[in-house]
Amino acid sequence: MKSRYVDPFTPDIPVSDPARFSGRKTQVELVVDSLYQLKHGKPTSTIITGDRGIGKSSLLNQAKELAQGDNRLPQRLGIDLGTGKFDFLVAWHDAAKDQGPREIVKGVMEDLQTVVGKVFSKVKIELNLGGTLKLSKKEADASDITSVVNHFCTEVSKVATRATEQGKDGVLIFIDELDRASPTSGIATFFKLATEKLAREKINNVAFFCAGITGAIQTLEEEHASIYRTFKEVPVPRLEPAETTEILRTGYSSVKCEFDDRVCTAIHKLAAGYPEPVHLLGSQTLAVDTDDKISLEDAEAAKVRTVETLRRNKLNSLLRRAGSGKYQKILRAMAEHSGDDVPLAFISDKIGYSQNQYSSNMGNLQAREVIVQRDRGVYAFVDPLLKEYIKRFGVLSIEEEDKE
Repeated sequence: MKSRYVDPFTPDIPVSDPARFSGRKTQVELVVDSLYQLKHGKPTSTIITGDRGIGKSSLLNQAKELAQGDNRLPQRLGIDLGTGKFDFLVAWHDAAKDQGPREIVKGVMEDLQTVVGKVFSKVKIELNLGGTLKLSKKEADASDITSVVNHFCTEVSKVATRATEQGKDGVLIFIDELDRASPTSGIATFFKLATEKLAREKINNVAFFCAGITGAIQTLEEEHASIYRTFKEVPVPRLEPAETTEILRTGYSSVKCEFDDRVCTAIHKLAAGYPEPVHLLGSQTLAVDTDDKISLEDAEAAKVRTVETLRRNKLNSLLRRAGSGKYQKILRAMAEHSGDDVPLAFISDKIGYSQNQYSSNMGNLQAREVIVQRDRGVYAFVDPLLKEYIKRFGVLSIEEEDKE
């Protein structure tokens, strides 16, 4: 009988434990440099970007751990910190749908107040949370955003000054899911004005550290053209085969389980380089295994269990969200392609339409978060397991014409 174990894989939540975070050495190096520059009075705000499920939040979590002095990840990756450790005061806010500067500043200030109370228990710092609450809720305009900026800079400067006095490296403000913020709220203008005001007032130990889907910074640019000078972008690509192998090896080894190297290749292909399905399939291979030796048969059984049971409802819902008629024809064609990235020429050949006859459908499928554009004229499924689902169960009705 196989012994019970603690599942080393985390498909449903971002990886917070540095010991379980694998790969991404280039991105971690960029994170370390951002922290190093801020520690030495050269603040550069950073935004981590990538597709949904690519591991942005996990990397943002690792940046937070690093900022608070946990060096395990850079040590394991062989990255020189340039210092003993980082010691920043950090605040965290998860952006919600359609939030603007006022709501984000309010969330940051509330978390900062809690952090200050814990870290500086013997030092009294009063943050004006009431001032945040009184800020205007109306549609963003220049005077409203200026009020938010002034309030934020006044309050965060208090904390930054005291942090320096107490030997801290500075203040880092983490904002996850930044792409959820309303693009018309003035959020890009807020970041631009706030960083400029802090620089003018010589508050050089405060920076933002954000994460958002690919295109987030381009959306911000539409509001404020100079946003690229405010943020350093750290793009997170799909996993390389070696990184997938590292994730699986780390997980299997932690529960003393042997594995066939071909399992890693099979899972990497199924997951299309996305960490979330790698963790999911890794977890399921352990669940179906009976002898502490992960085989190709275990990988196949895990795939069937995942697509036919665990993810069946989710994948079916994704198909329904896509729409009927032409939408289903497009998805069926994409599932028939041998690779993960599908060119429009292949889709046109399969469905019998010229590209301009279904370009609006492709745009809608992206807006509905069913597919993602990889490159000019090249697309892929947002959830790579949808391809396997369509192969097994087919698509929905293709008789009814699409209703846009």
